[in-house]
Amino acid sequence: AKDGSCDGNFECGHAQIGEVSGPSCVGGVSCYDAYAQSITNSSCTGLLACYNVLAQSITDSSCIGEQACRSLVSYYGETPNVSSGSCVGYRACYYAGFYGVLGPSISASCKGDDSCHYAGYSGSVGDLVDSCNGDSACQYMGYAGSVGNVMNGCNGDGTCQSVAYEATQSVSAIVDCCNAPDGFCAGVESNDGLVAADPTCKAGVNLADTLALIEEESESDTSPFTEKQLCYGKTAVENTVASLSKGHSTAAVRYGVNKAFEDLGCDDKSDSEICIFLNDALEILQL
Repeated sequence: AKDGSCDGNFECGHAQIGEVSGPSCVGGVSCYDAYAQSITNSSCTGLLACYNVLAQSITDSSCIGEQACRSLVSYYGETPNVSSGSCVGYRACYYAGFYGVLGPSISASCKGDDSCHYAGYSGSVGDLVDSCNGDSACQYMGYAGSVGNVMNGCNGDGTCQSVAYEATQSVSAIVDCCNAPDGFCAGVESNDGLVAADPTCKAGVNLADTLALIEEESESDTSPFTEKQLCYGKTAVENTVASLSKGHSTAAVRYGVNKAFEDLGCDDKSDSEICIFLNDALEILQL
């Protein structure tokens, strides 16, 4: 390419990439056998960077370093988007997914040598947003278990290694917690273990479980909630999780929980598991 992308004997060899610019795919054998709709903004730079990668898009100077994003793939999930300077460092996001499920978004995450290395590892991991930044942070993260979205969590060297590593174990979400030096959360295996390791994780777990219940109710023919209530309630909870992940004040997060409570009409459905969870969230946020 004229801008210096794919400049070399093997860079982008046998690749199928819709758009390459930046320059991107710079370094020995970078982007070889890569499949992506776009690799832009000076991404995939370094020896074997993005080698055999399967992604939707890689942008914003992501996948930088020797073997960064090498063989990153999510065979059983949505094809990932890597953005906002993610996967920077030696073997950052190396084999991330590893034949398991990797969330469709990696944003401003996995900055550090060996960070997010094998992140799904035959289990599943949700979106990574502003998380897993530090050497070896979130290394082997799912390790055959499952982990939900990680948002502003697990930042610091060595944090959140092999979370939920047993095949029968799961962690609903890690939101605004497990950040060094207060929490490392390595090998916690379950929501109870996560909260024991870092009590500030409790609100994020509760809200993630609430969202899962709303999804279940949306598919039920006997739900006490209307379609409109479930739609508005889901949006309110998602906005609350985003607020929590961005470190907004407790008052702002409580406002979001109250909004979801009202949108779902929980005053008339106090025995609903969803409404019980929202009440629990309010109690957690009062602590």
